[in-house]
Amino acid sequence: MIEDLSLHLADLVLNSLRAGARCVGILIAKRGETLMLQVEDDGRGMSEDELRRALDPFFTTKDVPDGIGLGLALVQQTAAELGGRLRVDSAPGRGTRVWLSIPYAHPDRPPLGDIAGTLVPLMLSNPEVEFSLRLEDDQRKWTLTQRDIRAVQDEVGPRALFVLEGMVRTGLRTVGLKEDG
Repeated sequence: MIEDLSLHLADLVLNSLRAGARCVGILIAKRGETLMLQVEDDGRGMSEDELRRALDPFFTTKDVPDGIGLGLALVQQTAAELGGRLRVDSAPGRGTRVWLSIPYAHPDRPPLGDIAGTLVPLMLSNPEVEFSLRLEDDQRKWTLTQRDIRAVQDEVGPRALFVLEGMVRTGLRTVGLKEDG
């Protein structure tokens, strides 16, 4: 079930892209004893009716096969099974923000970087979208942006995906990226 967190986070990012987002902000943070995952976009947003039904299984605003309406329902189920919760805020023309918070039982959770590493291929495969991936724990804060990705690609070429995933897993300590203040 823990490995589902990475997949759910990637699915939330894909939902943002399918909604026409040009900017996607991702936050993965340990806040005290809580693991916070957040995806925020500037996509088309949802109407009040869509928002009310967004967590219902099989509700979708997309055409099949682009979506069958299980994404948010599965994220909500996983959150509940892990003792957490899911919250969605959205409005037409304002985009969507999805929060997932679950208790952080350290021995049972992968490091924050391992969760974030799943997103690096998505960020690399969508160069027209401006991504910001922010990782926070009790001691450190770091952010990976499209500019950082391009810098790594320029420096290491075809190995960029491997290097970027490694950077995320180790706290972005290589290739000149620094922790936030």
